Amino acid sequence: MAASRSRVLVAPTLAALLAMGALPASAQDAETRVAVTLTESGCEPSALTVPAGPVVFEITNMGGDIGELEILQGDFVIDEVENIVPTFQNNMVTRLDGGEYVLVCFTLQSPRGTLTVTGGPAGTRPPSAVVDAATLAAYQAEYETYVRAQGSMFAEAVAGFVAAIKAGDLETAKALYAPSRIGWESIEPIAELFSDLDQAVDFREEDFAAGVDDPAFTGYHRIERILWVEDASGDLDALADKLLADANDLSGRLSTLPIDPYTMAQGAGALIDEVAQTKMTGEEDRYSETDLWSIAANIDGSKRIVDIFRPSLAAADPAYLERLDGAFAAIDALTAKYRDGDGFQPFSAITPGDLTAMQAALAGLSEVLGQLAGTLGLRA
Repeated sequence: MAASRSRVLVAPTLAALLAMGALPASAQDAETRVAVTLTESGCEPSALTVPAGPVVFEITNMGGDIGELEILQGDFVIDEVENIVPTFQNNMVTRLDGGEYVLVCFTLQSPRGTLTVTGGPAGTRPPSAVVDAATLAAYQAEYETYVRAQGSMFAEAVAGFVAAIKAGDLETAKALYAPSRIGWESIEPIAELFSDLDQAVDFREEDFAAGVDDPAFTGYHRIERILWVEDASGDLDALADKLLADANDLSGRLSTLPIDPYTMAQGAGALIDEVAQTKMTGEEDRYSETDLWSIAANIDGSKRIVDIFRPSLAAADPAYLERLDGAFAAIDALTAKYRDGDGFQPFSAITPGDLTAMQAALAGLSEVLGQLAGTLGLRA
């Protein structure tokens, strides 16, 4: 995952949840806390050992740019925190089984660290103190069904996009570019858990050492550049074939992926952070200017999670749910101004005033969504 992305899976610390009244003191596990410093040279320390179970990583960025920390097991992202600004500290609360892990420290190009977790399985995540286990299981099943449906829709849409490319109908391919991305964007934090597919499908040119000429630069944004930039190089047919193979691969992997309620709740905020950090600059789809399509899909994906949790939110804290609905309504009203039929106007059509208003609305929504897991009593 690119360092410029924002799938921020940061939760309140257990102490914070206790302070909010979300968890009884008896529910608190013995947690391990470990300090990690990020620099251009990677993590300090570069090798960590912790016991299995709940772990709080206290991450401080002392590098000269925005940094991140990811925990990988193979190509799967176990947990991460991104967009940590210089000199700031972020806490990442996670739960780890025994085993060996790799740490992505500061940026993808920085030296990587190692994480050894001693002991066996971390154990089952404690049930919420607010929502009963059976209700949580039903929410999980509903969201997993949604994610799998979006994955299938994504693969089907990519097939149509690729078919137009292979037929040499590049104007139709341009028209299908943005709509074919909706399935991916609506479940982006879940899709990005597969770091190999995230890189293959959705990384941008600045995420690679050699930029646009890097052979690892494939996927949507390499194809986008070829479609919209005159004299851009690349084997379009081969890139299209690979994108379709990766989309089908993602759909298959999602069919067996469990997604627990805590990850759901954190994903709702991560979708909005994705918009606020990387899409409101117009950098995501910089050549096609179709960013508003992606922004709308991210917002819809976040709303879907909230709607699944809605009955429990209404029971636990109706005033919070009202604030949440109001925050979604504020950003929806702004994006609706730029609707164009079934799609959206180019990103450059957004007026400076509306752009500022959108950024403020997203910041407000992100702040409210940051309380979602705590309101439901969910934790890592």
